[in-house]
Amino acid sequence: MSSRPIPSLLKLSVLMCMPAMTLAQEDTTPLELPSLDVRSLVSEDITGTPGAASLLTRETVDTYKPYSLHDALDFVPGVRTIDDDVLGLRSGIGVRGAPPRRSRKVLLLEDGTPINNSAYLDSGAHYTPPMQRLEQVEVLKGAGQIVHGPLNNHGIINFRNLRPTAEPETRVELAGGNLNSSLQHIMHRRTEGSVGMVFSYTGREGDGTFDVEEHEFDDFYGGIEWQLNDSHQLAASATYFRERSQGYDESNLSLQQYREDPRGKKRLDEGREYNNISVDYYKLDLTHNFQITDDVSLSSKVFSTELDRPRFQTDEESPADGGVMEGRDRRYHTLGVDSRLNIGGLSASGLDHRIQTGIRYEKHRFADRRPVGRPGEKLDEGNRGEVYARDGENGYTRDGRLMTYDAEAISAFAQNTISWGDWAITPGLRFETFNQYNKTNFRPSDDDEGTTKKDSNTLLLPGLSVVYSGFDNSEIYAGIHRGYAPASARSDEFPLTPETGINSQIGLRSSAIKGVGLDMALFYNRIEDTLIRAEVDSFGDARFVNAADSRVYGLDLGARVDSWAWYDSPLNLFAEAALNYTNAKFSNGPLKGNDVPEVPRFSGSLTLGMEHTAGWHLSATVSHFGAFYTDIENTRPITAEGNEEDAGRVPSHTLLSARASYKLPTRLDTTLWVQGRNLTDKLYIADIQEGIRPGAPRSVLAGVTFNF
Repeated sequence: MSSRPIPSLLKLSVLMCMPAMTLAQEDTTPLELPSLDVRSLVSEDITGTPGAASLLTRETVDTYKPYSLHDALDFVPGVRTIDDDVLGLRSGIGVRGAPPRRSRKVLLLEDGTPINNSAYLDSGAHYTPPMQRLEQVEVLKGAGQIVHGPLNNHGIINFRNLRPTAEPETRVELAGGNLNSSLQHIMHRRTEGSVGMVFSYTGREGDGTFDVEEHEFDDFYGGIEWQLNDSHQLAASATYFRERSQGYDESNLSLQQYREDPRGKKRLDEGREYNNISVDYYKLDLTHNFQITDDVSLSSKVFSTELDRPRFQTDEESPADGGVMEGRDRRYHTLGVDSRLNIGGLSASGLDHRIQTGIRYEKHRFADRRPVGRPGEKLDEGNRGEVYARDGENGYTRDGRLMTYDAEAISAFAQNTISWGDWAITPGLRFETFNQYNKTNFRPSDDDEGTTKKDSNTLLLPGLSVVYSGFDNSEIYAGIHRGYAPASARSDEFPLTPETGINSQIGLRSSAIKGVGLDMALFYNRIEDTLIRAEVDSFGDARFVNAADSRVYGLDLGARVDSWAWYDSPLNLFAEAALNYTNAKFSNGPLKGNDVPEVPRFSGSLTLGMEHTAGWHLSATVSHFGAFYTDIENTRPITAEGNEEDAGRVPSHTLLSARASYKLPTRLDTTLWVQGRNLTDKLYIADIQEGIRPGAPRSVLAGVTFNF
């Protein structure tokens, strides 16, 4: 494993904490912030949100200490994840009927900035921010689709970073566990006069699912907010995320190999320990918030992201024995400008109105390079090889592939929230137009070499939502909207048709019963031209097709019960559930009646626990993930007799996790904690993609958190 600059960072944290101690007695009045901010999807409270929404708060993360972001999302109804690595670095998030693999059907945002690789060209994700520096995770399901897009058929997730506090705050967290796992986190935030600032470093490492895998990442984040006056605020933030994972590849085990040794790749003697993936991710946000009047505000942002993601693997023989390594070397660049206007305090015809409008421009570029090394040459992010291909008689020639893809997109929206007593009705319309360009730069012997193809699409996405709040501590909401997902430009069938949907729901949020919180929603989505991963080409790249139309319906249910509400006791007994039922099937053509891949019928979690005012917490969670197919043909279960080509159905599994913490009764705010997932060390199959990938083994992490 590579070394990290931990000692320097610890020294920096100490230096930053010293002035924090001297300033702790100064004015703690928070900064005055504009009413609308492009960095957030919802306010601190989801009350009044025109649709299903959930918040994964800082408090929840600190209490449950989930091992990875995927584990944290277990506590959010309607969200399901598929692990491709033990740290959840290969983002696999699905909302409702969206297949989770690479989060391709979910719009991922960080402080309002899109962080999918490229939403308009190749919407997978290889980066999500570490939980340790997040203030909360905002999840919209059937809400906000007019304001946010694309990838807005199923759900939208916004990762909101920590922001400056008036009173200086420092946090240090250190942890270690089995599988050579470790965690280091340092955060400091403060305000000096009219300027607030945040700095955060997070590092993780650990062994992977297979015996050749080792994962690690380092994440650096910094943000600054400058309140110029009562009307203007400027903000800037920068992120650098670095991952180096050794022994990782997407070529998993055959059925026979899995039965012989489910976690063994070294024994195959194919040099898979040389396989590797690297991620270097950069993000820069510049924001201006302008409070024009008490009721009118304008929030604007310029953002830029860059993702460099080379991946290399052996071709059945170790480079130490003269084998060849091949790669998929990809770079993504995005640049965007986003501006939103909020106008409140309007009255007409006896009704109150709140108007929101916005416009966004984005430019994307995606370069896809497929290098091949020479015999015995080791490839990694420092040596990326050349675009060579094998020739059976003459060795190696320049006969690989180099493709570039470009996109330009303009989107705009307008919606009006009309309030009348206990009713709030929000009609709205989103406009999207985008161009995709597919250029074959280098592909000898192919007729497309040197050509550029173009595809243009324009869509109107109307929506209507209703919220009724006339009951005690309860809201009923309903809505219908049109959403869409741009097709991947990385397809031999370019251009594909964008996936469009008509999505509806009705739900209830309630805390009317003392000590009980409830949030449930019924949903029904009609999806046309469903985009599905159909197969992989000879180079191992996924190919996408417009499979068929599909129908998705189901139920999301979140509930929490606390005994504190009924008994005056220092001890609280609680139960929390996040349950999902989803039925997703193709509705026409030869696939009619087949399940949409990667969408289990049942999934969810149930947590039981106790906590005490003395500062301790104990809880355990049972998580269930139902069976699902990985292919559009819905082939036979993995347990069937036959060869591995027959295996296309991942069996269901149920896992146990638990955690305990104790806040020491000392002057320094110190918490000791331990958490474990898959505590029974159950062997289960997480996914079948290019073979069988087992789920993570038992993982235990213990640590200490200091806040001062």
